[in-house]
Amino acid sequence: MSEIEKIRLAFIDIAVFSDSSIRGAILTTDTNTRPFEFRITSPIKPTHMQEVLYGASLKGYVYGELICAPLVQATKEKLSLVVVKDESLLTMRPHIQCAVTCINLSDKSRSTHIDFSSDIEQIDAILNPILALEKWDLAEPFLRLQTALQEVHQLNFGTQGKFGG
Repeated sequence: MSEIEKIRLAFIDIAVFSDSSIRGAILTTDTNTRPFEFRITSPIKPTHMQEVLYGASLKGYVYGELICAPLVQATKEKLSLVVVKDESLLTMRPHIQCAVTCINLSDKSRSTHIDFSSDIEQIDAILNPILALEKWDLAEPFLRLQTALQEVHQLNFGTQGKFGG
Protein backbone atom coordinates (compact mmCIF):
# COMPACT_ATOMS: atom_id res chain seq x y z
CA MET A 1 0.00 0.00 0.00
CA SER A 2 1.45 3.37 -1.04
CA GLU A 3 1.70 6.29 1.36
CA ILE A 4 -1.17 8.12 -0.34
CA GLU A 5 -3.35 5.00 -0.02
CA LYS A 6 -2.75 5.02 3.74
CA ILE A 7 -4.07 8.57 4.16
CA ARG A 8 -7.37 8.84 5.99
CA LEU A 9 -9.20 12.14 5.91
CA ALA A 10 -11.94 12.91 8.40
CA PHE A 11 -14.54 15.49 7.44
CA ILE A 12 -16.55 16.85 10.37
CA ASP A 13 -19.57 19.11 10.29
CA ILE A 14 -22.23 20.37 12.68
CA ALA A 15 -25.95 21.00 12.20
CA VAL A 16 -28.20 23.13 14.40
CA PHE A 17 -31.85 22.16 14.04
CA SER A 18 -35.08 24.12 14.42
CA ASP A 19 -35.65 22.55 17.87
CA SER A 20 -32.29 24.12 18.95
CA SER A 21 -30.60 20.74 19.18
CA ILE A 22 -27.10 20.32 17.78
CA ARG A 23 -25.57 17.24 16.15
CA GLY A 24 -22.19 16.55 14.67
CA ALA A 25 -21.05 13.96 12.16
CA ILE A 26 -17.74 12.60 10.93
CA LEU A 27 -17.05 10.98 7.58
CA THR A 28 -13.71 9.17 7.31
CA THR A 29 -12.50 8.69 3.75
CA ASP A 30 -9.51 7.86 1.60
CA THR A 31 -7.96 10.51 -0.66
CA ASN A 32 -10.68 9.88 -3.26
CA THR A 33 -13.28 10.61 -0.54
CA ARG A 34 -14.48 7.01 -0.64
CA PRO A 35 -16.11 6.44 2.76
CA PHE A 36 -14.62 4.14 5.37
CA GLU A 37 -16.54 5.21 8.43
CA PHE A 38 -19.46 7.45 9.38
CA ARG A 39 -20.52 8.46 12.88
CA ILE A 40 -23.10 10.89 14.19
CA THR A 41 -23.76 12.22 17.67
CA SER A 42 -26.95 12.18 19.62
CA PRO A 43 -28.59 15.60 19.77
CA ILE A 44 -27.26 18.05 22.34
CA LYS A 45 -29.48 20.87 23.51
CA PRO A 46 -27.93 23.46 25.84
CA THR A 47 -30.35 24.97 28.32
CA HIS A 48 -30.94 28.70 28.55
CA MET A 49 -28.99 28.77 31.83
CA GLN A 50 -26.01 27.07 30.17
CA GLU A 51 -26.19 29.61 27.34
CA VAL A 52 -26.10 32.41 29.92
CA LEU A 53 -23.29 30.90 32.00
CA TYR A 54 -21.05 29.86 29.09
CA GLY A 55 -21.67 33.01 27.06
CA ALA A 56 -19.46 33.31 24.00
CA SER A 57 -17.49 30.21 24.98
CA LEU A 58 -20.52 27.91 24.60
CA LYS A 59 -20.16 27.30 20.86
CA GLY A 60 -16.49 26.32 21.08
CA TYR A 61 -17.13 24.10 24.08
CA VAL A 62 -20.14 22.28 22.62
CA TYR A 63 -18.72 21.99 19.10
CA GLY A 64 -15.11 21.23 19.95
CA GLU A 65 -15.18 19.35 23.25
CA LEU A 66 -18.63 17.73 23.39
CA ILE A 67 -19.13 16.88 19.72
CA CYS A 68 -15.98 16.88 17.57
CA ALA A 69 -13.33 15.49 19.91
CA PRO A 70 -15.46 12.46 20.88
CA LEU A 71 -16.26 11.81 17.20
CA VAL A 72 -12.54 11.75 16.34
CA GLN A 73 -11.69 9.62 19.37
CA ALA A 74 -14.37 7.07 18.43
CA THR A 75 -13.09 6.45 14.91
CA LYS A 76 -11.60 3.06 14.14
CA GLU A 77 -9.42 4.34 11.28
CA LYS A 78 -6.04 5.94 12.02
CA LEU A 79 -6.68 9.51 10.90
CA SER A 80 -4.13 11.52 8.94
CA LEU A 81 -6.03 14.81 8.98
CA VAL A 82 -9.34 16.26 10.14
CA VAL A 83 -10.96 18.75 7.75
CA VAL A 84 -13.66 21.21 8.82
CA LYS A 85 -15.30 24.25 7.21
CA ASP A 86 -16.24 26.13 10.40
CA GLU A 87 -13.40 27.76 12.36
CA SER A 88 -15.22 27.21 15.66
CA LEU A 89 -14.59 23.47 15.20
CA LEU A 90 -10.85 24.07 15.53
CA THR A 91 -11.43 24.09 19.30
CA MET A 92 -11.27 20.28 19.15
CA ARG A 93 -7.55 20.32 18.32
CA PRO A 94 -6.16 20.43 21.91
CA HIS A 95 -8.28 17.35 22.70
CA ILE A 96 -7.18 15.08 19.84
CA GLN A 97 -3.91 13.68 18.49
CA CYS A 98 -4.50 14.55 14.83
CA ALA A 99 -3.92 17.76 12.87
CA VAL A 100 -7.07 19.77 12.08
CA THR A 101 -7.54 22.28 9.31
CA CYS A 102 -10.39 24.60 8.49
CA ILE A 103 -10.83 25.07 4.77
CA ASN A 104 -12.47 28.15 3.36
CA LEU A 105 -14.49 26.58 0.54
CA SER A 106 -14.63 29.77 -1.53
CA ASP A 107 -10.89 30.42 -1.85
CA LYS A 108 -9.46 27.09 -0.57
CA SER A 109 -7.37 28.87 2.07
CA ARG A 110 -6.60 26.90 5.23
CA SER A 111 -6.35 27.77 8.88
CA THR A 112 -5.48 25.83 12.00
CA HIS A 113 -5.83 26.18 15.77
CA ILE A 114 -3.76 29.12 17.02
CA ASP A 115 -1.83 26.90 19.46
CA PHE A 116 -1.06 24.31 16.77
CA SER A 117 0.24 26.45 13.91
CA SER A 118 3.05 23.91 13.43
CA ASP A 119 0.37 21.53 12.04
CA ILE A 120 0.34 23.52 8.81
CA GLU A 121 3.38 21.66 7.43
CA GLN A 122 1.69 18.30 7.94
CA ILE A 123 -1.59 19.66 6.57
CA ASP A 124 0.11 20.97 3.43
CA ALA A 125 2.05 17.71 2.95
CA ILE A 126 -1.24 15.79 2.96
CA LEU A 127 -3.55 18.18 1.12
CA ASN A 128 -1.34 19.80 -1.52
CA PRO A 129 -0.75 16.60 -3.57
CA ILE A 130 -4.44 15.70 -3.31
CA LEU A 131 -5.68 19.15 -4.32
CA ALA A 132 -3.13 19.38 -7.15
CA LEU A 133 -4.87 16.44 -8.84
CA GLU A 134 -8.14 18.43 -8.85
CA LYS A 135 -10.07 15.15 -8.58
CA TRP A 136 -12.67 16.28 -6.09
CA ASP A 137 -14.56 19.24 -4.83
CA LEU A 138 -13.74 20.20 -1.23
CA ALA A 139 -17.38 21.08 -0.56
CA GLU A 140 -18.77 17.70 -1.64
CA PRO A 141 -17.99 15.64 1.52
CA PHE A 142 -19.60 18.39 3.61
CA LEU A 143 -22.75 18.18 1.46
CA ARG A 144 -22.87 14.43 2.21
CA LEU A 145 -22.48 15.13 5.92
CA GLN A 146 -25.24 17.75 5.97
CA THR A 147 -27.61 15.43 4.08
CA ALA A 148 -26.85 12.59 6.51
CA LEU A 149 -27.27 14.87 9.54
CA GLN A 150 -30.65 16.08 8.29
CA GLU A 151 -31.86 12.57 7.49
CA VAL A 152 -30.75 11.04 10.80
CA HIS A 153 -32.28 13.90 12.77
CA GLN A 154 -35.53 13.69 10.82
CA LEU A 155 -35.72 9.96 11.59
CA ASN A 156 -35.17 10.87 15.26
CA PHE A 157 -32.24 8.50 15.75
CA GLY A 158 -30.34 8.86 19.00
CA THR A 159 -31.47 10.11 22.35
CA GLN A 160 -31.24 13.55 23.83
CA GLY A 161 -27.56 14.18 24.56
CA LYS A 162 -26.49 15.24 28.01
CA PHE A 163 -24.72 18.52 28.38
CA GLY A 164 -21.91 18.43 30.90
CA GLY A 165 -20.24 21.20 32.81
